[in-house]
Amino acid sequence: MLDRRNRTLCIVIFSILTMMSVLLMSGCSQTEEDPYRTAITKVLEHQFNGPDEKFMELLWNPKYTTVVNNKEENKEFDKYVEEVYGPYFTDSELDFFIAAFATSYQSRAFDTGHKLSLKDITIEQSDKISNRYTFIAKVGYQKNGDEEKIANVEGEVMFSTKEDGQIGRFSYGDDDGLLR
Repeated sequence: MLDRRNRTLCIVIFSILTMMSVLLMSGCSQTEEDPYRTAITKVLEHQFNGPDEKFMELLWNPKYTTVVNNKEENKEFDKYVEEVYGPYFTDSELDFFIAAFATSYQSRAFDTGHKLSLKDITIEQSDKISNRYTFIAKVGYQKNGDEEKIANVEGEVMFSTKEDGQIGRFSYGDDDGLLR
């Protein structure tokens, strides 16, 4: 009777220790969500899923554009961009990002009839510059049910040292021919 009781006690203790080990290990491997990695991920999700029909409608439909002092304005597009990308960028970088990068992949996919789908992201923080991150986004692109192709899009992100958690510079490098 004592052996059976000891055996049961050992199984219970072993089970508890196993569960505690699993919880401890998962806690270590999934450290708290890094807000910098989250910001990069959100931006890339918006860039490489779509094309975003609302984004394209607001960008290209002339009914949303007005001319003020000989300059085109699109307040609806600006509002949408602020909602989608604004939480992740400094004000000055948001303007630059929209002018330089934000429309490129969405417009190209829209114009060529491709669908984009973000498959995976690898994000690395610099060992030497703590606010510098590099990424590789694995992007699927497909046209009219053809076989999906994959492009690896590389880039760099510098977070502002004055506005915590805000992207101060965002740039793409090699895109594996995705814009061609």
